[in-house]
This record gives sequence, C-alpha cells and structure tokens, in this order.
Amino acid sequence: MQHTRHVDFPVFDSDMHYYEDEDAFIRFVPKNMQKRCMQWAHINGKKRLLVAGTVNRFIPNPTWDPIARPGSLDDYFRGKNTGGVDVKTMFGELDPLSEHPEYQDRDARLAVMDAQGVEAAFFFPTLAVGMQRSLAHDLDALTTAFAAFNRWMLEDWGFDYQNRIFAAPVLSLADVDKAVEQVEFAIDNGARMVCMVPGPVPTADGNLSPAWPTFDPVWARIAEAGLTVGIHGGDGGMQAYVANWEPAGAMQAFRATPFGMTATHERQIGDTMAAFICHGLYDRFPSLRVATIENGGMWVPHVLRELQITFGKMPQEFARNPVESFCEHVWVSPFFEDDLPLLKDLIGADHLLFGSDWPHAEGLADPTAFVHDIPGFSPEERQKVMHDNAWQIATRQPA
Repeated sequence: MQHTRHVDFPVFDSDMHYYEDEDAFIRFVPKNMQKRCMQWAHINGKKRLLVAGTVNRFIPNPTWDPIARPGSLDDYFRGKNTGGVDVKTMFGELDPLSEHPEYQDRDARLAVMDAQGVEAAFFFPTLAVGMQRSLAHDLDALTTAFAAFNRWMLEDWGFDYQNRIFAAPVLSLADVDKAVEQVEFAIDNGARMVCMVPGPVPTADGNLSPAWPTFDPVWARIAEAGLTVGIHGGDGGMQAYVANWEPAGAMQAFRATPFGMTATHERQIGDTMAAFICHGLYDRFPSLRVATIENGGMWVPHVLRELQITFGKMPQEFARNPVESFCEHVWVSPFFEDDLPLLKDLIGADHLLFGSDWPHAEGLADPTAFVHDIPGFSPEERQKVMHDNAWQIATRQPA
C-alpha cells in the first residue's frame, strides 16, 4: 500500500484504530465467565461472535477477514453516495487480512506510520466500543470482559509503545469500584487517555448520566492523574430511542433506517457533552480534560446554543457560563466532512484535534490528506490541529 504525505511536518493522529485479534476478549477471561462474556461459534458455516450467548452484530464481520480498504467510504460520508446502500457491495474491493499485518501488529504499524508521516497516534478499538450495551444486563460480565480486554490491549499494543502508539484502555463506569481499579491499571501502565462511549451508564439501578456524582471516585482519580477521557463513538444505547418510533433491533454498524440515522445522528455525543456541563462535572473537577473522538463536530453549534439559552433562563443553576466551561474542558476531533472553519470559530484551533480513523473504511486513505479539508487555516493553526494539541494531551501538559 502506497502512502502520500500531504504536509511537510510530522502529525499526531488522534483517531487511529487496530482490528482486535479473535482472542482479545477471551485471552484473560476466566473460563467460568466466558459464556457470560464473549465466545466464538461456527453458525451456518460462518464464524460468529457470541456475547452473553447471543450472536453480536455490532460489526458485520468481527473476524475482519476479508477487510475493507481504508477510505473506501469517503464519498458515502461526504454525502456523495448516489448508488444506494448495500453493505455487501458499498465497501468496494476487500483485502485478505493476511496482507495487512499492520492492522494487528504494532511493529508493522510503526513502519506504516513512518511511511504516512504520522509521528504518533491515539489508538482506539474497533469492536470494543460496541460491547458495553451488549453486556448491560450483567455488570459482572461487563466489568470482567473490559478488564480482560484491557490486559490484552496492554500486551499486544501497549498504552505507551515507543512514545508513538498510545492505545486507550476502555472504561465503563457501570461499577464504580471496578472502574477505579481500571483507572489505576491504566495509570500504572503509562496510559495517556482512557476511552469511554457516549450515552448514559448502565447501572444496577438503571441508566444514569456519566456525570452524576455517583461516579465521582472515578473522575477524581482520572483528574488527579492528568488523564484525558476520550469519548469515542460507539453503541451508547440510541436504539432504545429509535424503538419508540419504529421497530429496532440491536445496533449494527453501517445499518440504519432513514429515521434512525436522522434522529440519532450526533445526538448521543451532544447529549453526553451537555450532561457533563449541566450535571456539574467540570465544576467538581476543574482540571478534567475530555476529547470527543469519531463523533463528528457539527453537534457543537447546537449544544453551545442550547447551553447559552438555558444559562440565560436559569443562571442560578450553573456555577459559571456553560459555554465558557465547554470551551475550556472539551477538545473535538471533527469529521473531515464537517464545517471546520465554523468549529474553529466556536471553540478555537487550540481545541480541535485531527483524526484520520485509519485504517477504517470511513476514514482517510492517507491520514495527512486531512490538511486539504482545512485550507483556510493558517500554518500555525494547521500545526496545532494536526500535531501540537494532541501532544499536549499525550504529555499531560496543562491547557
């Protein structure tokens, strides 16, 4: 695979991915818990992932073989798709997984990053961001599966590999004590960022805002350690909302009804970020830093407008101007198809992060091609967005 560098400076990619090995959720799970967590099964001649004994369809092909080429959905996500949606053909030509060791091997990935001109990157799961909701009914299984997954991630990728690959351990707040343990595990092993999905947290007593004081022991340890929380797109439970309007099954990537896509697009990240403000998270933890990854950015104007209106109606409910609080604590990694100049005007180039989503089909084939989507940014602003801001997070420098 040939790569083209589109900038003359090294970049820090805030959204890169690996494809999980088949034992990622199994290697460290006790045998007596595997049926409640994850297993593999052959069904009708195909290998399927079972989660809690049920076939999980969050990812259509969780074995990744064959795999779509990076950037193959570029036109689709830029709203230029004219051929309709057929998941069997929309990804174009597929490659055998064996041709891409860089998708599952960190040393092979470093060689590719060299060719791409990527100095360093935050790495996120592909499959794991869809697992919290699938295990929400069994919190012991959920916490066991995530703890095992993070051990696998540390062993295969590392939370800080050669000061270049910063894989973010996955965190669920569902069990506060277990979540604190996972934060300590992340800190002890050099993590710079932890990964959560947007949406309410499943608890033994029902769903709850992640910013509710119930979870303060977790947030306190994160803030004390200077970790950044990466809120990465995933299954945040919006299918339950869609089900109030039309029949809806479990969430499946790249499969949605027109209503489901329209009604839920960017909603769960917007509501999550609003909850962080309205439920006082940053007031209780003024050093906390949050980065929204692979959630786009066009939810930002709406949320800021609503926060400003609400502040004007009930200022007594806020410790400070909520828009100012947002702009101080939140970093946004927008989609390449977003209105990037508008986002710069709203939150500043200092709080934008470049993310390519490589090697996903919905990302960029060449990560540094992102520079062509910010033509109106000054050289200094491009440097901040595509390098400096992420390094500030990775090195835990104060904002």
